[in-house]
Amino acid sequence: MGYKVKPKTYLVQFEAGHEYHGIEARLSGMPYGEWEQVTGLDGGEGETNGADAVRRFVEHLISWNLEDEGGQPLPTTLDAVKTLDHELVAALNNAYIQTLIGVHDADPLPETSPSGEQSQVASIPMVALSPSLAS
Repeated sequence: MGYKVKPKTYLVQFEAGHEYHGIEARLSGMPYGEWEQVTGLDGGEGETNGADAVRRFVEHLISWNLEDEGGQPLPTTLDAVKTLDHELVAALNNAYIQTLIGVHDADPLPETSPSGEQSQVASIPMVALSPSLAS
C-alpha cells in the first residue's frame, strides 16, 4: 500500500486594511511540470503574457465569494473574470502565485519571530592573543 497524494488547495485572501480585504478564493495547487513551464525552469521563457496568466488562474480557481452588484454569486469562469476590474484580477492572480511560493502578504511571520533581532547568545570576545612563550 502506497501513499495517496491528495490534491492541494490554497485559500487566497487579503490582510486587514488591504483594498480587497474580505475577498476569498480557493484554488488548486499547480503540478510541478506546469510550475516549471510557468517559471521558465523547463528551459523556456516562462509565462510572460498576462492573458495566459489569467487563463491559468481560472483553470485553478475552485471557488470564491465574489458577487455581482445584485448580490448573485459570480461563477468561476473566464467570462466572469473578464467582467472584473483589471486591478482586482491582477491582485488575485498575484496573491495566488505568492501563496504558491509561500510569500503572500496575508501570511505574516508568526508573533514569535525575532524579526532580525540579534541572537540572545553572548558574543565571543575578540582580543589579541599574547605572544608565544616558545619564541
